[in-house]
Amino acid sequence: MSKHVLDHPTRRDSSRVVPFVTVRRRLEPTMTSPRARVMLRRTKAPVNASLRTRAFLRIERGYEA
Repeated sequence: MSKHVLDHPTRRDSSRVVPFVTVRRRLEPTMTSPRARVMLRRTKAPVNASLRTRAFLRIERGYEA
């Protein structure tokens, strides 16, 4: 008797999604995907190193407002 499907270790090297993603990337022009546009518009951490350091120190001191 074989093991249950959930008892088998998952294979990380093969994914069913990868072929679909590669085809989609090949067929659609660069950066036209809605998800890509949202990620580009999303604000990131402060670019200025001093502002970033100040933000880390503020959080470390407990000021999270």
